[in-house]
Amino acid sequence: MNSRQSDLTRELTVFIKYFEPYFQKYFEKKIKESLRFSPLISRFYQDLADFSSGGKRMRAFLVYLGYLVGENKDTPFKETPLKGMLPICLAMEIIHSFLLIHDDIIDKSETRHGGPTIHKRYEKLMDSPPRVDRLASRLSGRQRVEAGHYGISQAIILGDIACFEALELINTSDFKDELKVTCERQLLSILRETGYGEALDVESTYRGGTLARIRQVMDLKTARYSFVGPLIIGATLGGVRERQIKGLVKFGHSCGMAFQLRDDILGVFGDEKIIGKPLDFLEGKNTILIFKTYELAGASEKASLRRIWGRRKANSTDLKLVQKVIKDCGALEWCEKEQLKLARAAKNVIGDITSNKRLQIILGQIVDFVIKREK
Repeated sequence: MNSRQSDLTRELTVFIKYFEPYFQKYFEKKIKESLRFSPLISRFYQDLADFSSGGKRMRAFLVYLGYLVGENKDTPFKETPLKGMLPICLAMEIIHSFLLIHDDIIDKSETRHGGPTIHKRYEKLMDSPPRVDRLASRLSGRQRVEAGHYGISQAIILGDIACFEALELINTSDFKDELKVTCERQLLSILRETGYGEALDVESTYRGGTLARIRQVMDLKTARYSFVGPLIIGATLGGVRERQIKGLVKFGHSCGMAFQLRDDILGVFGDEKIIGKPLDFLEGKNTILIFKTYELAGASEKASLRRIWGRRKANSTDLKLVQKVIKDCGALEWCEKEQLKLARAAKNVIGDITSNKRLQIILGQIVDFVIKREK
């Protein structure tokens, strides 16, 4: 392991050492408090905690890293800045879960993080429904709620609750009111633009789209909420300067676009057991990788692709054919080169973000992680 890797790993390890106990304590309290409403509501928080567990916590870490870039000396924290930033970091993790829960419904995904998606978890609850009160049973005529719709309905509600909790975490943090208002405004802007991106993604999947439209979706749906948003929110709370903000936006945008390109590649060439969700070729996603494949492949290869892409009953033989078409036409190589261009663009602005050599190393290693990750 080289020094760049060890710097990022060391910083992440320290961050997670503080973040995970805070995460556990937060949800233990929520699970217990919500029992006074109903066991169902308590289960919402149990499932949200489970769904939000694991991973590298990169979005939460980027919030803290953004704060460090700001180098705010007028800190409201009695202990370490890391401890004081934990509510904001957790808010971003919960926002991530909120968006994934709704995204899984839209994509009709059945698995996430190697387990069932939230709507599938609640759909399965209808396989063994609880005993119904006799009066309520007579009033309803014991009409059985359709399991799939029940699961989707509860998942939408759970996702909404997650969003509300994230805003509450920011609102009850120790920062000055004007900073919290700014932070919430930034988060709402991110959520609004992510919603735009989701709508355009659905449009592109069903109606097709241009390369420019797919790039726009990548920017709105991935780059802004996964990289630009966390960094800017953290940096704002850290008292960042305007020059640094511009650098962070460029860095986050390039990282986010490269991240999505890597996601597109893993969606065809990754191991489903490792990435923890269905491969893109089963869901028929209209990614840059598949767009370039249609653009570069021959007529017979395009016909094969149209037959397989998006067919949920496709098998391993179909997958190998798709992989061969993508490789042979040059689309995979094109995407890998695009990744490297974006990585260079991100690294080129690190000097504008901070003069701190340690933070520069960490930012550079984040770029390397984005383009080399396996999940």
